[in-house]
Amino acid sequence: MTTCYAFSDLLPMDLGMSLIYPALGPFLCFTYITSALIIIRFSFMKNRKYMLVVVGICTFMLVVAFLPYSAIPYRAVETENQFIQEYGTAYTSLNTLNMRPQLFSIHDDIYGVPIDDSRFTVMADLVYHDNGVDSFRFDFYKPVGNGPFPVIIAIHGGGFVMGDKAAGNMPQFNRYFASKGYAVFDIQYGLYNINEVAAMMGSIGAALSMMAPLITPNYNQSYTIEQMIENIGRFTQHLESKNITYNIDMNNIFILGRSAGGCLASIATLAYKNPMFAGNFSTTMNIKAGIWIYPITDPRVLRSPFFDTLLAGSLSLDDQYNKYSAAYLLGNSTVVPPIMIVHGDKDNWVNYYQQGLAFDHLASSLGKKCILCTIPGAGHAFDLVFQSYGGQISTYYIERFIALNS
Repeated sequence: MTTCYAFSDLLPMDLGMSLIYPALGPFLCFTYITSALIIIRFSFMKNRKYMLVVVGICTFMLVVAFLPYSAIPYRAVETENQFIQEYGTAYTSLNTLNMRPQLFSIHDDIYGVPIDDSRFTVMADLVYHDNGVDSFRFDFYKPVGNGPFPVIIAIHGGGFVMGDKAAGNMPQFNRYFASKGYAVFDIQYGLYNINEVAAMMGSIGAALSMMAPLITPNYNQSYTIEQMIENIGRFTQHLESKNITYNIDMNNIFILGRSAGGCLASIATLAYKNPMFAGNFSTTMNIKAGIWIYPITDPRVLRSPFFDTLLAGSLSLDDQYNKYSAAYLLGNSTVVPPIMIVHGDKDNWVNYYQQGLAFDHLASSLGKKCILCTIPGAGHAFDLVFQSYGGQISTYYIERFIALNS
């Protein structure tokens, strides 16, 4: 897989490789081994020289397919050491009986991660805000039991221009955590119309503009990042007004997002008690931690006409870039909840070194609690297939991180 990513660094294929290849890893390993054995056993190729070449190719591809799995223990040690450093005995003595028992299971990779659907119900397409032009909806995954339930607010990705809740935002992940007793709210927040910015994104923008209508709500207007954050804040205010109805614990909230949603989650995590965002968020909620999955943590590094458009707002453009940058807010917020970043080290869409790793180093230099869980050999959206090794590893550590901060 590492070799495949090396070839795709300069191509739009990277996203497809990161989505498909990790999920097919065990199957491909089996296929390569089987192919090589068949060739050796039956000598379908009469020319021994060519037969050996084919066997060599199969062996090489097998090694490449296995490389990310061989790196799992190394990256796991890094993550374990961070947990021990930040949480000490609270982590080593954590009760994990109701959690995933192992970091990665080949059985689950093939057959799926078990989820007990009897442990929750789903209420879909509930409206939390209508601005007279568009309605913004959410799905509520409600656990069975007495509550009040800890809350996970899940924010979908899509480059700020596409995507949606439900099928567009890892429903298996939401189902899994609902089955474990968390009230999961999977929300819409408004997007910028991709047709207005596609030209700035080149050939990728043209391709995405064709895909967007298939996986994007039919919003009637474009929304900037400033307005997206305002809508996420309105949702927290909705939770405050309905906390008894939903039977939730407003003192025990986790903000989670992927990709562009990870960027929005990072802003919300650090902004909800920041005076710069006064009046935007619920005043009674307490965000216990932020979980940012392959997030943009510093859009200032990505400054471009595309981000200039997305970040246009009430302040000067320079001030907008600062206000909506987690890297800036980290040192300019009095309340900084614990943070967990999950990022693949072969992510070429949201660069691992430039965003996830750089933010982790910044947090460490400022003495802030931050855990970076690195998924070896994984690209962007590595957990779209929930049962893949990236999905399993991230779930394993997110589950423990939430428990430690509940």
